[in-house]
Amino acid sequence: MFSRKKETEEAHTSEPVAIQLPKGRTPGKGTPTPKRKDVEAARRTPIVADRRKMSREEKKAYNAQRRAKADEAWQKQQIAMKTGDERNMPAIHAGPVRRFARDYLDARFNLGVAFMPLVLVLLLSMVVQGRNIVGPTVFMYGIITVYVFFLIMILDSWWGVRNAKILIEHKFGEGKVPRQFTWQMISRTLYLPRWRMPRPMTKFGQFPEGATPADLREARKERRARKRANKAAK
Repeated sequence: MFSRKKETEEAHTSEPVAIQLPKGRTPGKGTPTPKRKDVEAARRTPIVADRRKMSREEKKAYNAQRRAKADEAWQKQQIAMKTGDERNMPAIHAGPVRRFARDYLDARFNLGVAFMPLVLVLLLSMVVQGRNIVGPTVFMYGIITVYVFFLIMILDSWWGVRNAKILIEHKFGEGKVPRQFTWQMISRTLYLPRWRMPRPMTKFGQFPEGATPADLREARKERRARKRANKAAK
C-alpha cells in the first residue's frame, strides 16, 4: 500500500505543467516543460525580497528603489498639504475631523499669530539691553509685558481649540476627537497663516459649515444639557 501511494505522489509531482505565457506568445522550440513541483516552488517565493541573499549590486538597486518610492510619497504629501488633497495627506493631518478643526481655527481670530513677531521683539530687547541703550527698569517692565502677552496668547489658543472640540462633538458625535489633537491645533494657531501646514483652505471669517458662532452657542447648550443628564443619571 505504502509503495503504491509513494509512486502516485512522485508521478503527481513530476507531472509536466504547461507554462502560462502572455497572449500571442508560444514557447520556443525545444523549451522544456517545467515540472509541477518547480512551478509550486516558484509560487511560494516571498513577495518581500530577502536582503541577506542579495548581492551588493542588488542591494544598491533595492535601496535606490526604496528611496525613490519614499521620495515620491513625500512629494505627494507635500503637494497634498498645499492643495488640501485628503487622499495623499499624511496620517497625522488626514481626516474630516482635523480638516474641520483647521478650517475653524483658520477662520477664527487668534492672538497666537503675534507669537513669532513677539519672539523677534524679545530678541531685539535683549540686544538693546546688552548695549545699555535703555535702563534696566524699562527693560524689566518690557520683559514682564512680553511674558504676560505670551501667556494671554496661549490661553486664547487653548480656548479656540476647546471650542473646536465642542463643535466636533456637536457635528461628529462624542469620542471623535483624535489623539494629539490639542497640541497639534494649539501649535497651528501660533503660526502666521502663510506659514501653516497644511495650508489654510478658508479665509478669515469664513467659518465652515457647522462652525459658525451660532453653531458654537448651540453646541455649548447641548454640551451643558448632556452634562446635566449624566449627573442626573448618576
